[in-house]
Amino acid sequence: MRLIGVNYLNSPSLSDGIIECENKEFKIHKLVLCAQSNYFSKAFQGDWKESTDGHITLKEDDVSAVEAMLRFMYTFDYDASSSAKSSSSPMVFNAKVYSIADKYEVLSLKSYAKQKFETTVETCWDMDDFPHAIAEVYNSTPSVDQGLRKVVVDAACKHLDQLLSKQGFRDMLEGTEGFAPDVVQTLAKCQKQSETPSQIKYRCPNCQKQWEAVLPSAGESYYCIYCGNRRANWTSYIV
Repeated sequence: MRLIGVNYLNSPSLSDGIIECENKEFKIHKLVLCAQSNYFSKAFQGDWKESTDGHITLKEDDVSAVEAMLRFMYTFDYDASSSAKSSSSPMVFNAKVYSIADKYEVLSLKSYAKQKFETTVETCWDMDDFPHAIAEVYNSTPSVDQGLRKVVVDAACKHLDQLLSKQGFRDMLEGTEGFAPDVVQTLAKCQKQSETPSQIKYRCPNCQKQWEAVLPSAGESYYCIYCGNRRANWTSYIV
């Protein structure tokens, strides 16, 4: 199926539509696009000029990201190395594809781009383009969409000491609206969780029932919540 898709992508064979971006035209098949995108389905089937002439112009979009979107629609894959055409690193390019997928409602591509983005962040967080990727994410996605934002925030919190030693990261931290507050909130949440003692499971020797609790400090008595059995030391009854 993927090989068949490659043969028809941007091919005049049975083509019934054109997507134009930055003066570059892609010959497409409406059925392929409409089946995967509510945006294109409405554009090609509604009472619009585009539904008549089959020509849609995508303005203000990155042509490489658009091409990646179309390639995915035909092959269920795209090559992040296509980023070379737009002078973007694979990390930044995956963020652009995620944004374009969200804009044109290609949900399967949005999920796929997120996976590719997560992989590049995990392995390339210490590279100079990580701050650029963060800026791209925060400039191209709304605050309600935490898909990629959570990825970069978690990575930044995990490696914050190393990242703060880089001037490029510090500059991005000051200039990217919303990122610093998200990092602070995540760090505070992690600290609170680490300070909260975890509950331990005990078995009461009297009623044999199990329960979980954070017991008082040594020397203080605690009662079984089921039978009321009182003991000053429950250590021997940890399950």
